[in-house]
Amino acid sequence: MTVPTGKPENPVSASPQAWLAAIVESSDDAIIGKTLDGIIRSWNAGARRMFGYEAHEIIGRSVRTLIPPELQHEEDEIVARLTRGERVDHHETSRMRKDGSCVEVSLSVSPIRDQSGRIVGAAKIARDITEAKRLEREFGEQMQNLATELEQQVEEGQSLQEELEQSNEQLLQALEEAREARLEAEHANAAKSQFLATMSHELRTPLNAIAGYVDLLDTGVRGELNPEQRDDLRRIKRSEETLLRLIDNVLSFAKLESGRLEYHFEEVHLSEFVGALESFIAPRLAQKGLTYRFDPCIPDAVVSIDRDKVEQILLNLLSNAVKFTDKGRIDVCCISNETHVRIRVRDTGRGMHPDMLDSIFEPFVQGDRSLTRTAEGTGLGLSISLQLARGMGCDIAVESAPGNGSTFTLVLPRNPRRTEGAVAT
Repeated sequence: MTVPTGKPENPVSASPQAWLAAIVESSDDAIIGKTLDGIIRSWNAGARRMFGYEAHEIIGRSVRTLIPPELQHEEDEIVARLTRGERVDHHETSRMRKDGSCVEVSLSVSPIRDQSGRIVGAAKIARDITEAKRLEREFGEQMQNLATELEQQVEEGQSLQEELEQSNEQLLQALEEAREARLEAEHANAAKSQFLATMSHELRTPLNAIAGYVDLLDTGVRGELNPEQRDDLRRIKRSEETLLRLIDNVLSFAKLESGRLEYHFEEVHLSEFVGALESFIAPRLAQKGLTYRFDPCIPDAVVSIDRDKVEQILLNLLSNAVKFTDKGRIDVCCISNETHVRIRVRDTGRGMHPDMLDSIFEPFVQGDRSLTRTAEGTGLGLSISLQLARGMGCDIAVESAPGNGSTFTLVLPRNPRRTEGAVAT
């Protein structure tokens, strides 16, 4: 007989059974041993944390104590499979804690055999997947919200022509298929990118055709139009442009996520480049009665950038400024030093609470959630702009406060760090 010495047992000399017991006890998963008739015989620390029962409270009781009433049939099915010598692998279900609440688990069950090979019980391993399932549901809801917004935009143009209606049906069907596929979280990004890349050209073709027909009608080729008809044409044109912008944003987002976007750098004189952007937003400035002021950059403010992508970023910042400013002004200025050029876009709009400033750069998020139903957009613009900027070695900063407007700053290094896929032109 071995007499205890008071010293801790050397792990290296521990028996295989002791090692196994230590591994089971230290596991984060619940590991439960039971007989074939469902009586619990072993209960590790992971099971205690997951279900709330101490070992002395639950050992000797039926495993059905942990199964919600509506899922009691699962135990009969599991026992039937064990009796046939089968395993149960990664069965997703719910189990009940001591306090009556439910926890979502991934359940694996293996038969336990005696020395003669007869099945006498089972080992159950339960892994808590509550958080993973919650994230999966949230992602599905986000994609559903995107699908709903796109559907609303599509509905405005369904009566324009048969070709657009057919394309819209394809879009709605494909969005539904993508929404279902995205329930599998590990395949979500790949499924989204593949779908958007496939559909992009098919969607652009009828939209461009609509724009062409609208321009022809507006010139009076089919006869002189009265004011009401011209107003209808303007609405059709706005709907077509909005839908095309949404598709472009979603497609850009997919390209960024898949890493298929290339950057083409060239030397650009910022004063002339930034000054030309006013013409793009002038109609909306006039429509809302907003004042626009641009303080030109210094003459030597020349940076190496991808012109198209920086233009896309600045137009998004300017469009947002106009969209969320009901009265007042939009100011644009350049601040330059030896290492960086900063282009600031400041508005006198409603502003944002400081705790929202980080989340507005996340996909499918708008700074003012109360505007979700009235403001155009998918909530992808700022996310895309930040990724484009960082892909060129640039960055975007934001300052805002409720009632005091917002200031977005695009920071351009004089010698940007070229990322993979960058091409000098």
